[in-house]
Amino acid sequence: MNEIIKVNYETDEPTVSARSLYEGLEIKKRFSSWFESNSQGFIENEDYCGAYLEVQSNQHGGTKDLQDYLLSVDMAKHICLMSRTDKGKICRQYLIDLEKAWNTPEQVMARALKLADKTIKNLELTIEEQRPLVDFANKVSDSS
Repeated sequence: MNEIIKVNYETDEPTVSARSLYEGLEIKKRFSSWFESNSQGFIENEDYCGAYLEVQSNQHGGTKDLQDYLLSVDMAKHICLMSRTDKGKICRQYLIDLEKAWNTPEQVMARALKLADKTIKNLELTIEEQRPLVDFANKVSDSS
């Protein structure tokens, strides 16, 4: 499947860059104005959260931060629907197909295994950190 809109799977729930959606929908309006009008009715830190993109600003390697937003997939689908364009339909269908793939039993199991592996690694680190205290407590209880 060709990537129409970049979806970030690094978080617990997939998110969509508002700038990526803006480009995918081929919006002509200025980004900040477009987002302001399309984010009305959505809840910050629930449906979307602020983010910044670091982009190259000149040929000398300088960078600057651009305002972006991480949207829930549901919010991105709503915005696609609200655009009422052919591009909006294509982008919305793309997000629906990605979401179906994300929720297949195999993908759910793969995420569960990753989460279990992460939990095991954290527990192993905790055990290693606590080992000197446990050894000391054992020596104290053996000496009484």
